[in-house]
Amino acid sequence: MEFTHSNRHYLSLCAGAVYTHFNSPKHATTSEEDSIAYDFTLSTLTGDTITLSDLRGKPVILNFWATWCDPCKDEMPVFEEFYQTYGEEVQILAINITSNDSEKKVRNFVEEHYLTFPILLDTEGIFRHYQVLSMPTSFFINKDGQIVDIAVGELTMNRLLEQSEKIRE
Repeated sequence: MEFTHSNRHYLSLCAGAVYTHFNSPKHATTSEEDSIAYDFTLSTLTGDTITLSDLRGKPVILNFWATWCDPCKDEMPVFEEFYQTYGEEVQILAINITSNDSEKKVRNFVEEHYLTFPILLDTEGIFRHYQVLSMPTSFFINKDGQIVDIAVGELTMNRLLEQSEKIRE
Protein backbone atom coordinates (compact mmCIF):
# COMPACT_ATOMS: atom_id res chain seq x y z
CA MET A 1 0.00 0.00 0.00
CA GLU A 2 1.37 3.39 -0.93
CA PHE A 3 1.00 6.05 1.75
CA THR A 4 -0.43 9.21 0.29
CA HIS A 5 -0.87 12.48 2.11
CA SER A 6 -4.49 11.51 2.79
CA ASN A 7 -3.51 8.08 4.20
CA ARG A 8 -0.84 9.61 6.42
CA HIS A 9 -3.33 12.15 7.72
CA TYR A 10 -5.83 9.37 8.52
CA LEU A 11 -3.16 7.28 10.28
CA SER A 12 -2.07 10.32 12.24
CA LEU A 13 -5.65 11.00 13.35
CA CYS A 14 -6.11 7.34 14.39
CA ALA A 15 -2.86 7.32 16.34
CA GLY A 16 -3.85 10.56 18.05
CA ALA A 17 -7.25 9.18 19.00
CA VAL A 18 -5.72 6.02 20.48
CA TYR A 19 -3.13 8.06 22.40
CA THR A 20 -5.79 10.43 23.74
CA HIS A 21 -8.06 7.56 24.78
CA PHE A 22 -5.40 5.68 26.70
CA ASN A 23 -3.89 8.76 28.29
CA SER A 24 -7.22 10.06 29.54
CA PRO A 25 -7.88 9.52 33.25
CA LYS A 26 -11.47 8.57 32.42
CA HIS A 27 -10.58 5.17 30.93
CA ALA A 28 -9.63 3.76 34.35
CA THR A 29 -12.83 4.71 36.10
CA THR A 30 -16.14 3.03 36.67
CA SER A 31 -17.93 5.49 38.90
CA GLU A 32 -20.71 7.92 38.11
CA GLU A 33 -18.07 10.56 38.76
CA ASP A 34 -15.93 9.86 35.71
CA SER A 35 -12.63 10.54 37.39
CA ILE A 36 -12.96 8.25 40.44
CA ALA A 37 -10.45 5.39 40.24
CA TYR A 38 -11.71 1.82 39.98
CA ASP A 39 -11.78 0.34 43.49
CA PHE A 40 -10.08 -2.96 44.30
CA THR A 41 -8.73 -5.07 47.13
CA LEU A 42 -5.46 -6.93 46.58
CA SER A 43 -3.05 -8.92 48.73
CA THR A 44 0.44 -7.70 49.45
CA LEU A 45 3.61 -9.77 49.58
CA THR A 46 3.36 -9.65 53.38
CA GLY A 47 -0.11 -11.24 53.31
CA ASP A 48 -2.05 -8.09 54.19
CA THR A 49 -4.81 -6.74 51.96
CA ILE A 50 -5.15 -3.19 50.72
CA THR A 51 -8.35 -1.65 49.41
CA LEU A 52 -7.87 1.46 47.31
CA SER A 53 -10.93 3.29 48.67
CA ASP A 54 -9.62 2.85 52.24
CA LEU A 55 -6.80 5.23 51.28
CA ARG A 56 -9.14 8.16 50.56
CA GLY A 57 -7.75 11.26 52.21
CA LYS A 58 -4.21 10.52 51.04
CA PRO A 59 -2.80 10.86 47.51
CA VAL A 60 -1.92 7.53 45.87
CA ILE A 61 0.38 6.48 43.04
CA LEU A 62 -0.59 3.17 41.44
CA ASN A 63 2.31 1.68 39.50
CA PHE A 64 1.62 -1.37 37.33
CA TRP A 65 4.80 -3.36 36.67
CA ALA A 66 6.38 -6.79 36.10
CA THR A 67 9.74 -8.34 37.01
CA TRP A 68 10.60 -9.01 33.35
CA CYS A 69 10.02 -5.37 32.32
CA ASP A 70 13.35 -3.54 31.95
CA PRO A 71 11.93 0.00 32.36
CA CYS A 72 10.11 -1.26 35.48
CA LYS A 73 13.42 -2.52 36.89
CA ASP A 74 15.05 0.82 36.17
CA GLU A 75 12.36 2.93 37.84
CA MET A 76 11.97 0.91 41.05
CA PRO A 77 14.99 2.54 42.77
CA VAL A 78 13.42 5.92 41.90
CA PHE A 79 10.15 4.87 43.55
CA GLU A 80 12.07 3.66 46.61
CA GLU A 81 13.91 6.98 46.92
CA PHE A 82 10.61 8.86 46.49
CA TYR A 83 8.93 6.64 49.10
CA GLN A 84 11.71 7.27 51.62
CA THR A 85 11.23 11.02 51.24
CA TYR A 86 7.49 11.42 50.56
CA GLY A 87 5.99 8.17 51.86
CA GLU A 88 4.18 9.98 54.67
CA GLU A 89 2.50 12.31 52.16
CA VAL A 90 1.85 9.99 49.19
CA GLN A 91 1.01 6.29 49.23
CA ILE A 92 2.80 4.22 46.60
CA LEU A 93 1.14 0.96 45.57
CA ALA A 94 3.29 -1.05 43.18
CA ILE A 95 0.92 -3.54 41.56
CA ASN A 96 2.70 -6.51 40.05
CA ILE A 97 0.76 -8.08 37.20
CA THR A 98 1.22 -11.51 38.75
CA SER A 99 -0.84 -13.27 36.09
CA ASN A 100 2.18 -12.63 33.82
CA ASP A 101 4.77 -13.18 36.57
CA SER A 102 5.18 -15.40 39.62
CA GLU A 103 5.09 -14.58 43.30
CA LYS A 104 8.52 -16.13 43.76
CA LYS A 105 10.03 -13.85 41.08
CA VAL A 106 8.32 -10.86 42.70
CA ARG A 107 9.72 -11.73 46.14
CA ASN A 108 13.22 -12.15 44.72
CA PHE A 109 12.93 -8.86 42.83
CA VAL A 110 11.79 -6.97 45.94
CA GLU A 111 14.64 -8.44 48.02
CA GLU A 112 17.28 -7.73 45.35
CA HIS A 113 16.15 -4.11 45.01
CA TYR A 114 15.53 -3.50 48.75
CA LEU A 115 12.00 -2.21 48.15
CA THR A 116 10.08 -1.17 51.26
CA PHE A 117 6.85 0.26 49.79
CA PRO A 118 3.76 -1.97 49.44
CA ILE A 119 3.89 -4.51 46.61
CA LEU A 120 0.46 -5.79 45.61
CA LEU A 121 -0.15 -8.98 43.66
CA ASP A 122 -2.67 -8.62 40.84
CA THR A 123 -3.84 -12.18 40.37
CA GLU A 124 -7.36 -10.96 39.53
CA GLY A 125 -6.66 -8.86 36.43
CA ILE A 126 -7.25 -5.47 38.04
CA PHE A 127 -4.88 -4.03 35.43
CA ARG A 128 -7.57 -4.69 32.81
CA HIS A 129 -9.96 -2.27 34.58
CA TYR A 130 -7.25 0.36 34.20
CA GLN A 131 -6.66 -0.72 30.59
CA VAL A 132 -2.93 -1.05 31.13
CA LEU A 133 -1.41 -1.95 27.78
CA SER A 134 2.27 -1.41 28.50
CA MET A 135 4.46 -1.33 31.54
CA PRO A 136 5.28 0.50 33.56
CA THR A 137 2.12 2.58 33.79
CA SER A 138 1.44 4.83 36.77
CA PHE A 139 -1.82 6.45 37.84
CA PHE A 140 -1.76 9.55 40.04
CA ILE A 141 -4.81 9.68 42.31
CA ASN A 142 -5.66 12.64 44.54
CA LYS A 143 -6.94 12.44 48.12
CA ASP A 144 -10.53 12.31 46.83
CA GLY A 145 -9.87 9.16 44.79
CA GLN A 146 -9.83 10.96 41.44
CA ILE A 147 -7.31 10.06 38.75
CA VAL A 148 -5.48 13.29 38.01
CA ASP A 149 -2.82 12.01 35.63
CA ILE A 150 -1.37 8.91 33.97
CA ALA A 151 2.26 8.26 33.08
CA VAL A 152 3.08 5.52 30.59
CA GLY A 153 6.71 4.45 30.62
CA GLU A 154 9.63 4.72 32.99
CA LEU A 155 9.56 7.59 35.47
CA THR A 156 12.64 9.58 36.43
CA MET A 157 12.76 11.32 39.81
CA ASN A 158 12.09 14.70 38.17
CA ARG A 159 9.05 13.37 36.35
CA LEU A 160 7.79 11.56 39.45
CA LEU A 161 8.10 14.75 41.51
CA GLU A 162 6.37 16.78 38.79
CA GLN A 163 3.50 14.29 38.43
CA SER A 164 3.08 13.77 42.17
CA GLU A 165 2.92 17.53 42.78
CA LYS A 166 -0.48 17.47 41.04
CA ILE A 167 -1.90 15.13 43.68
CA ARG A 168 -0.12 16.57 46.72
CA GLU A 169 -1.85 19.96 46.35
